[in-house]
Amino acid sequence: MHMKRVIIASDDVHTRAWARSALDGLDVTMAESSNGDLASRLAAEEADLILVDAGRDPEPLVQLVEGSAGGGSEVRLMLIVEGNALGGLRMPPRIQADFLVRGGSSEELTARVRALLWPGEEASSQELLRIDQLTVNLATYQAYLDGTPIDFTYLEYALFAFLVTHPNRAYSREVLLKRVWGSDYYGGSRTVDVHVRRVRAKIGPEFGKRLETVRNVGYLWNG
Repeated sequence: MHMKRVIIASDDVHTRAWARSALDGLDVTMAESSNGDLASRLAAEEADLILVDAGRDPEPLVQLVEGSAGGGSEVRLMLIVEGNALGGLRMPPRIQADFLVRGGSSEELTARVRALLWPGEEASSQELLRIDQLTVNLATYQAYLDGTPIDFTYLEYALFAFLVTHPNRAYSREVLLKRVWGSDYYGGSRTVDVHVRRVRAKIGPEFGKRLETVRNVGYLWNG
C-alpha cells in the first residue's frame, strides 16, 4: 500500500468529520472542501481520490470530477448519495468510481475506498502505525512524515520500525544488531549509533527527541 491523497467534499461538516474518521486508519492524507469550493480545489491540487457527498443530485459533481480527469490524471471517485438518487445515478466511464448510499456504515466506506485506491494490495489497519503526523507502513517498508515519504535506507527503516513497534523499552546496541542486522553481522556496535543519528535527522527534531539514548544501555522509542 502506498500513501494516497484524498479530498473529502461535503457541505455538511458532520459528514466530512465522519468520512475523515472512516478513512483515518488508511494510508492517506486528507483535505476537506465544501461542494461549492471543489472546482477550485481540484484546479489547485492533485488527488488520488475525490470523496463527494453528492446527495440527491450527483450528476453535476460527477461531471466536475470527470472533467478534472481530462488531463490524464488517475483520480478516482467515491460518491455518497441518497437512496432516492439511485434511479438516475450515472457512474463515469473514464474514471474508476464507486458509491455508498447514505446510512451505510463507516466500515463499508473504508472497505470501498481501500478497494478503489489499492485494488489487490489492500493492507490491514494492523500494518499501519500512526504517531501524530508520522505513519509507518509495515507492509511496504515505508514511512511518511506529514504525508511526505521519508527517504530511509532499508536498515534505517528496519531500525526505526523495530523501535517504534517495541516502545518504552531500552535495547542495547548488541541486541539491536542481532534483531535488525541479523546474527551473521560482524561489524562494530557503533554502526547502530550512526544509523540512529541518521534516523533522527530524517524524522526531524520533534520526533527525534522520542528516539532516546539510554546511557550505558542503548536506545528506546518513547511511545
